[in-house]
Parts: sequence; C-alpha cells; structure tokens
Amino acid sequence: MPYRGDMPSFSFEGIQTACICGDNGNGKSAIVDAMTWALWGESRAKSPDDVIHIWETEASVEFDFRIEDQLYRVKRRRARPKKATGAGQSSLDLMIYDGEGFKTISGNTMPETENIIKNKLNMDYDTFINSAYLRQGHADQFTRQQPAKRKAVLSNILGLDIYDKLEEKAREKTRMNQAERTVLESSIRDIEIELESKSELEKKFELAKQNLAVIDIEVK
Repeated sequence: MPYRGDMPSFSFEGIQTACICGDNGNGKSAIVDAMTWALWGESRAKSPDDVIHIWETEASVEFDFRIEDQLYRVKRRRARPKKATGAGQSSLDLMIYDGEGFKTISGNTMPETENIIKNKLNMDYDTFINSAYLRQGHADQFTRQQPAKRKAVLSNILGLDIYDKLEEKAREKTRMNQAERTVLESSIRDIEIELESKSELEKKFELAKQNLAVIDIEVK
C-alpha cells in the first residue's frame, strides 16, 4: 500500500454512497484495499507481504464498522519476515463495543475469526467487489463472471442461501425419518416372529396338557 506512518482516520459515517476521486497513483484504491484487507484479508496485493509499504517492515489497519446498532472493530497486522528464509507474521483481532470499551470476540485462529467476520457481515470479498464496490476500469466485473459465479454472488446478496440451508435441513429430516422407519420396521418383524413363536408354543402347551390328562386317566 502507498500509505506509511500514522495516517489520519477516514470516516464514512452517515454516507450511503461514496465516490473517491483523485489523480492516478494517489491511493484511492488503496483506501478500499485497506478496508477489504482488514475485513477479509483480501486486496489487490499479489502476496501477503505486498500490502506493506516498500520502506516499512509491517502494515496494520484498524477498521470500525457498524451492523445495525452494534459497533465492531477489526485489527489486522502483517510483518515482514525477520530473516530472508523466514515467514512473515500475521495477526487478526475482532472486537465488539459493549458500552464501556471494546472487548475481543476473536476465534482461536485467524480463519475462525475471519469466518466470524464474514458471518456477521453476511458477505465475502467476492460479493463485495461484485456488488457494493465499483472499481475503476472494472465496471463489468460482475457481468464477466461465469454463470455459476454470478449465481453464487446474487445468492449471497439476496440471501438465497437460506433456501439451500432449508433444503439441507429437509433432507436431513428425511434421512432421520427413514432411519427411524427402518428401525420400526425391524422391530415389527421381530414382534411378528415372536408372535408366531408364541402361537406355536401355545399349541405345544395345549398338546402337553392333553397328553398329561391321558396319562392321568391311565394311571387311575
């Protein structure tokens, strides 16, 4: 990103539609990159370390967003490797404002925290850049997508995935009912076998009583 040092905060509070204007190379797109990187870990950068200014050793973004009346804050940081053969270090923290201050609600891992953010926003990076964000030179970003991709984006925007979840629940209920039916049918067969055995035993019991009666008569 082109920004370095302590940067002033940008506020979009109360703005429904924003147009960021300026000369090429002044960092317009980088402002949005900072937001998307903070939220989803995604940007135009080709590698994780490309978000760091060429003269800096780390990059960090603190981004506040509001969902209805609840305020959240996300902090993402990336540091270059300390050694040429080492790996860079990343961190992500999600916080919620409880009226007194921000307290963390992060997951145990970065992927868990990213899933929490995505679920709260009900939007992923691809949906954002294909719907809420119109990037210079990419106005046809959505129409150039494959049909399956466009369908997935629209489904996410319109919340159609709820029907997929309901369908899966219906299938699961059907599987449970079928399993219960199989158990009941097996129980019925066992009972029928027992009843058949009972009938046969009753016949043998009656025959035994008759034979006993005959023996008693002969004894007398």
